[in-house]
Amino acid sequence: MKIVLDKLKRFLQVISSDPEDARRRYLLNILVAGTFASAVLTILILEFGILAKRWTVAEASFLITLVIPFLILNLAIFLINRHWGKPAIYLFLFLFIVSYAFSDTPANLANGSTVFFYALPIIFSSILILPSASFIVAAIGCGLITWANAAAFPSSTPNFTIMFGFFLLALISWITSRSLDNALRNLRKSHAELDRQVEERTHDLAKSMDREQAEARRSKAILESLADGVIVFDRNGSAIAANPACARLLDMPVERIMGSTSAGLVQSKSLHSKSRSILAYLLANPAEQVTSANIEWAKRTLSVSSACVIDNAGASLGTVAVFRDYTQAAEVERMKNSFVAIVSHELRTPLNAIFSYTEMLKDGVYGPVNEQQSQASDRIMTNTRRMLDIVGDLLDQTQMEAGKLALHIQPFRPSDLIENVRCLMDKLVADKGLVLTCQLDARLPEFILGDTARLQQVLVNLINNAVKFTEKGSLHISLSRSGEKTWSLGVQDTGIGIPEAELATIFEAFRQVDNVATRKYGGFGLGLAIVKQLAELMDGKIAVTSKLGAGTSFIISLPLVAAAGNLN
Repeated sequence: MKIVLDKLKRFLQVISSDPEDARRRYLLNILVAGTFASAVLTILILEFGILAKRWTVAEASFLITLVIPFLILNLAIFLINRHWGKPAIYLFLFLFIVSYAFSDTPANLANGSTVFFYALPIIFSSILILPSASFIVAAIGCGLITWANAAAFPSSTPNFTIMFGFFLLALISWITSRSLDNALRNLRKSHAELDRQVEERTHDLAKSMDREQAEARRSKAILESLADGVIVFDRNGSAIAANPACARLLDMPVERIMGSTSAGLVQSKSLHSKSRSILAYLLANPAEQVTSANIEWAKRTLSVSSACVIDNAGASLGTVAVFRDYTQAAEVERMKNSFVAIVSHELRTPLNAIFSYTEMLKDGVYGPVNEQQSQASDRIMTNTRRMLDIVGDLLDQTQMEAGKLALHIQPFRPSDLIENVRCLMDKLVADKGLVLTCQLDARLPEFILGDTARLQQVLVNLINNAVKFTEKGSLHISLSRSGEKTWSLGVQDTGIGIPEAELATIFEAFRQVDNVATRKYGGFGLGLAIVKQLAELMDGKIAVTSKLGAGTSFIISLPLVAAAGNLN
């Protein structure tokens, strides 16, 4: 599988002297390949529909004649992109805009039933051209909406809510793309400078090992003048050279470093436990090409690079490790996370306004609403609610990564918790045609100390996940006493289940099981990650068992602290 992915990556990559141009053209190739695959899949579905007698040959043939030119244009864009990047990008965006403009009737374009498809060219333009291009494409979208409204409803005013949404999305795309461009630009500068220094120093060290004692003294002087820390290990992993900068960064005297081994350095108490495997791998697997990673050492964040020291004959003499103080850059990364949290927080207000005004429009507060307008309002409300959920998940994830999420511990009734969750999720479960059952263990105390809001969030996330992947059957919520000092929350479903190989990775942020059965359900990949982090924040543990086709069970075990005067 890895070989296939590597070949596909090489096939999609474009050679260019400008790294930024190569990146944008590579992204375009990925998008073109995705749309090409979607078009091919559409043809296959139409062919299957003919065999299943869901469509007539005439209907399917008409749709296929529309899809085939789309395939040809995508192939042409791919070939053009091999030689000329900008024309291919402009043609790709033009194809999307034209497809959107003629994909539906003017009435549907104006009232919003397909308007969210126009979010794609707005986002693509900021990524493929310039961040500010998203505003131009948003303005084009507003023009299309105005034209469609004038054609379908001559006496009505354009849909300003949708236009506002276009420019809000353009603003978000501009912020994201601009931040990404700046980060990539700075990263390339940093990596280019670091690679240059490492290559120069590695070359100097390799030559110094072949020289006599006089040359060794000269190399030592060069080594000690470097601002970055350097350690040279021989073939056996013993340190044979180190400079004062390295002693300063590692808070260890040079003599102690010289008497250590690579294994001893990895086991140092100053090295954070999560960084041990990273440093061990870098020192044990040096390559002729420079490799680097970040590690936490005491109160510093260090960027570590390792490379082989090669003599004139091409034989390996050992390993050189270069340590660079990355603390300030890591702080910038934390500031970036804080910025994401602020932007997500600021998005809540306009999104809530969109949701509220759409709801009032649907309810007829501003006048009678026909069926099409009601359906369009439902679509806007559904997508706005989904964006609000994503913003909420991003905020929670950012706060937890920054260690700023605080629990509000107070007494609560387990019976109130399970009843609140049941009332909140009953309609969602019923709309899916499922059955929701609840069970409360009588052995639980009447009052328990805990953060009832976060416990409810855990249960809601698990139930949402269960509903998403369960087509028929039931969901079961249980609150039980699992031990003398523990209690547990459980959510079981009769859904599609999770492959055993994926169970170890489902709690990773922005990670979803990658198969056909799950991709169609969508999602942002944060729900289970937030559940796990909240469980650990409450000193609990989460366990999952699953069987394909037979459902999944999540059990969260938490410390049991009964409220004073209500001990069981």
